[in-house]
Amino acid sequence: MTKHLRTVKASFVLGILLVSLFVAFIPSTSASVQRGNRVNVKMDYDPVAASEKIVPLSGEIEIPIYISTKVEGLFANFLTSRFPSAYTVSVDLSVQGTKPWFTAWISPNVVNPDIGINWRQTNASVHISFNENAPAHESAIIDISMHAYVTGGFGRFNDKTTTAQLSFVPSYLPIIDATPKTTYMEISPGEIGLFDIDLENLGNAETEFLFTVIDVPEGWSANIVSNTKVGSKIDGDDPTKTIQLSVQPPFNFGYHNERKDITIGVRGRFYAGASGVLETDTYEIIFTVQNRGFSTPGFEIGVMGIALLIIISIIYKKKQKD
Repeated sequence: MTKHLRTVKASFVLGILLVSLFVAFIPSTSASVQRGNRVNVKMDYDPVAASEKIVPLSGEIEIPIYISTKVEGLFANFLTSRFPSAYTVSVDLSVQGTKPWFTAWISPNVVNPDIGINWRQTNASVHISFNENAPAHESAIIDISMHAYVTGGFGRFNDKTTTAQLSFVPSYLPIIDATPKTTYMEISPGEIGLFDIDLENLGNAETEFLFTVIDVPEGWSANIVSNTKVGSKIDGDDPTKTIQLSVQPPFNFGYHNERKDITIGVRGRFYAGASGVLETDTYEIIFTVQNRGFSTPGFEIGVMGIALLIIISIIYKKKQKD
């Protein structure tokens, strides 16, 4: 009986020692797992979609991005292969470094790749659009922040936060304005009428304004510069300029009282380097001229010539009498 009691006591003491050792070992093992295991994350993207130039105010484009994760560390393979469904990998995505002239956002902003010791990929999209203040052909760089973490299971995987970059290029925004100070004028036969036209470049790069005389009445003449360049406010230049259209009606002999229309065309042109030449649509401006008055082309010169001959004749006759 005494021997049996001693055996029970020894077993009890041994059990206490084993439990103490187990309790001491568990935190050490857990800390080792925590220190040794981690999640890694990286991003790739579609280079073709990212190279597409975006016209400001034309809406947004969607760039596919590819988020990949893997777990690393001493126990990573054991834990993920034995208990794959016990863990969830999440990556929080956000856009950093935007500027006032563009917006960008990511959908979805949280992705969940499968867990594994090899790279596992899932997809998201970056949406980007430019407003009218975007400078043409100037790269816009944004940072994609990725915070990867693992939840669930036994043991902890250290988080990983990193960034990747995407660059986008806004294209030329073709917006021009040509506003006459007046489109109606009354002039006399043979008189030259001058119409002031205020030009404004509302686009995001220096623009060449091109002018053509589309329609002019027979016997009339209309002249305007063929082209002129106007800077962009976004580049710090003066985006305005004033030019003139000159119109002259016929001045053949007689009384005139006719109203005629003269039509010009205006369009904008931008040299986009390797992208070629970009042009706006042509729009038309109609000017109306009232030609009113009496015309005596060459008559005044003839009268002066006759008067001069009469004066010479009188002087000559007077000398003859003297």
